[in-house]
Amino acid sequence: MKTARAEFRKRIDWLHETGWLTMFAYAHIVFFCGRLLHYALPDAIAPHLDRPLLILPLLLLVAKDLAGAPDFARRMRHVARPGTAWTTRLGALLPPEFLAMLKLDRAMWRAFFRWLRRDAPPARPAGANLTYTRQGAYGTVLGIVVCAVLIELPIDATIAHFLLDNPTARTVLHVISAVSAVYTLAWVTADRWSIKGAQGHILSATTLDLSVGIRAFGTIPLAAIEACERVDAPLDQWCKRHGIARRDTVLVTPFDAPNCVLRLDRTQPVTITHYQREKVAPRYVFLYLDRPDQLITALAPAGAR
Repeated sequence: MKTARAEFRKRIDWLHETGWLTMFAYAHIVFFCGRLLHYALPDAIAPHLDRPLLILPLLLLVAKDLAGAPDFARRMRHVARPGTAWTTRLGALLPPEFLAMLKLDRAMWRAFFRWLRRDAPPARPAGANLTYTRQGAYGTVLGIVVCAVLIELPIDATIAHFLLDNPTARTVLHVISAVSAVYTLAWVTADRWSIKGAQGHILSATTLDLSVGIRAFGTIPLAAIEACERVDAPLDQWCKRHGIARRDTVLVTPFDAPNCVLRLDRTQPVTITHYQREKVAPRYVFLYLDRPDQLITALAPAGAR
């Protein structure tokens, strides 16, 4: 019984810790695999499984929503106070991650139009530049995404031609594919513009200014950093080895696996913005740097105090 309860608690924690953006991606994958399975099944079986295969992705989102029920109750108690604005009450009905996704989308499009206007990126503070794109996989990943989008368009058109006899349905699919491609390319362009403008994290005499473009940013006082050390294993393995729960971690990298970690002082709360959601930073902040020893050496005196 205890084992089953612990396993159930583990699943709930996974749902709670998995972001809505990731959960939507999982639901999309499940939907796509379900459609492929539907076309592969015999005609006598496929109609009976059509509805369950469509419901399955929605069940993932419902489970994610139910896992956040305690947080929802706390938000409702907070906005129940007299004088709370109606917009705040309305916002409390939605998961914070969902609101953050809307903010992220707006920020991406704002950055995209700033790129079109050739605007200068936001100014950064003075200090040592800690880069993370020169030796990392960021450029490679962006190239793969762009190639995948450009290759997907003719593939979708070919599939639609063979599978759909209705010209209207084919046109709708073509429009959806084109809009998805434009959306993806706009996000890629905005992300690259913001990360290129950030030029890495900035280490000054008193603060560490983190910035992964629009996706993550925040300023950490050096006095709030207990230590900085190397990460020599995959994130899950490293956390398990050190007895650290994933809820006590945050990943501040473009795409690369982290190679160093900051351990923050619990008595000095630090606020960061992660995918447009402002929150108190957990104790462990994982980073990827081209030269992690540069930060580890610079913070060694602060970590020894």
